[in-house]
Amino acid sequence: MPRDIAVFEVAWEVANKVGGIYTVLSTKASEMRKNLHNFFVIGPYFKRSAAVEFEEEPPSPEFKAVFDSLEKDFGMRCYSGHWLVSGRPKCILVDPGDFKSRTDDIKREFWDIYRIDSLGTAEDYNEPILWGKAAGLLLERLIEEVFSKEYDKYKCVVHCHEWLSGGALLHLRHFKPEIKTVFTTHATVLGRTIAEANEPLHEEISKGLARGAVVGDDRAYKYGVQAKHLTEKACAHNAHVFTAVSEICANEAQYILNKRPEIVTPNGLNVEKFYLMEELANLHVRYRNIIRRFVLDYFAPYYYVNVEDSLFYFLSGRYEVRNKGIDLFIDALGELNKLLKESEKQTVVFAFIWVPAPNRGKNIELLKHMALYERLEDEIEEELKKIKNRLYYSISRGEPPTERNLLDEEFLYKVKKMLFELKHEKNELPPISVLDVDESDIILNRIRKNKLLNKEQDKVKVIYYPTYLSTADGLIGLEYYQAVIGCHLGVFPSYYESWGYTPLETIALGLPAVTSDLSGFGRFILNNVSEEEARDAIKVIKRANTPYKKSLDELVEFLYRIYMMPRRERGEAKIRAKKISYKFAWEKLIEHYLHAYDMALQKP
Repeated sequence: MPRDIAVFEVAWEVANKVGGIYTVLSTKASEMRKNLHNFFVIGPYFKRSAAVEFEEEPPSPEFKAVFDSLEKDFGMRCYSGHWLVSGRPKCILVDPGDFKSRTDDIKREFWDIYRIDSLGTAEDYNEPILWGKAAGLLLERLIEEVFSKEYDKYKCVVHCHEWLSGGALLHLRHFKPEIKTVFTTHATVLGRTIAEANEPLHEEISKGLARGAVVGDDRAYKYGVQAKHLTEKACAHNAHVFTAVSEICANEAQYILNKRPEIVTPNGLNVEKFYLMEELANLHVRYRNIIRRFVLDYFAPYYYVNVEDSLFYFLSGRYEVRNKGIDLFIDALGELNKLLKESEKQTVVFAFIWVPAPNRGKNIELLKHMALYERLEDEIEEELKKIKNRLYYSISRGEPPTERNLLDEEFLYKVKKMLFELKHEKNELPPISVLDVDESDIILNRIRKNKLLNKEQDKVKVIYYPTYLSTADGLIGLEYYQAVIGCHLGVFPSYYESWGYTPLETIALGLPAVTSDLSGFGRFILNNVSEEEARDAIKVIKRANTPYKKSLDELVEFLYRIYMMPRRERGEAKIRAKKISYKFAWEKLIEHYLHAYDMALQKP
């Protein structure tokens, strides 16, 4: 039976695809609907996102009365309907509208009540805090004027994710403290900042907690993130229930926010929506062949590559070189390349780095080559039709097929001309990046530092792909999940990762993956999956209290192991990977969220 309560889940990522929290909310929604009598998601209204994420429907008379009063009193607009994700949850999107003129008043209010210093903040803080306050006003009136009429039947919980929805929680806690609240941190602002600044965050947390210390707020001022940090801290301390997505995140919150979460709410996936292993086997061949063709077009103008004897490794994520373990991945590829040059095995590893980054558009030289190969393909397709007819007629006449009676002179001339163009266009080395990135790009320079220059003799060749994958990108021409299915290994050896959806998505797509023990996902694997279950399916690299060189050697060893592994064993590892993903089904993990709501309702 569904719980007889109403839950309002508030997040900046509702109907607004920004990062990993979008995946949490969108995949969890169907289970929330199954388990709660009334469930709503509240997000920001952005016209472009709403056009594809949201189906507007006329509000009920009771909701319309609330919406109209908010527009009259504050100039804000609310849109009701359904979020177009699995489960189609009831959704309200909030546009602060004319309420924006009160931004300074709201910031002053939060200073007076919570001592949140937001003086001089930019739009990346002002916009979410304003929206959060508007969402708080909406929830206050909805609960008072609609749900309180049936308060014996409905108990209400407002669940806010991250500091971006903090304005809603902080408004309710001050003006309507009887409304129960839950706050979830997915990663602390200051923790992420310290880690990306190349400081030893995890060592600092470990030593700090051992002596009962917490970080001072002055540290946030050092990095200029005081407003976000203080908002997050106020939410953690004032919510009825504070949760974190992993044990590693809980430790971080205890040290950074001086508040230990009452409960861990691990992230899951709607795993039943992913392909079955039998389907994945067929899709792997299809998408692998598309990637092979792209790689062939990419390198053929410079030298021949045997794409049929190749493996595809990849890393994806935000442009956080240290936090996401991009540095470790590139360094490991450099070491692997040295190792493979000494091997008799001729298999080539193509390593993709799918990390969006500032760029100046497509590499002109690469475009020329790909256009030339497209022309060549068109000519071949046209000629194949003719060859079929010529072959038929030749055999009918009793003549054996020869080059002379099968291949048209004009076709041979065109092919020779294209080959000349390719030779004429040849440069010394193939490009590293598919797009034109600045010479100061950190990833590009790390690749070069490791001498991963895509030379013909290199058995590890790197393709830096600084844009989002898309069927319309004019390059690989695959969506992200399609490209993952076509690969052989996903590598995510993060230094800072409170959870880590990319390796979870990878194993759900039937692919082995690498994570680290500094990610929430990695810790979950270590605590809940046996070594035999995880063998070659999910590798957890040791990074906690471990020298960088030792982590590097462990990663290189695993990349080499996958390289040397017979195809049959790789297939078995894929099956184990897929099997592990079912441990993260929301139907199993949703209980943690429901427990958090029960805890909140029991609080005075």
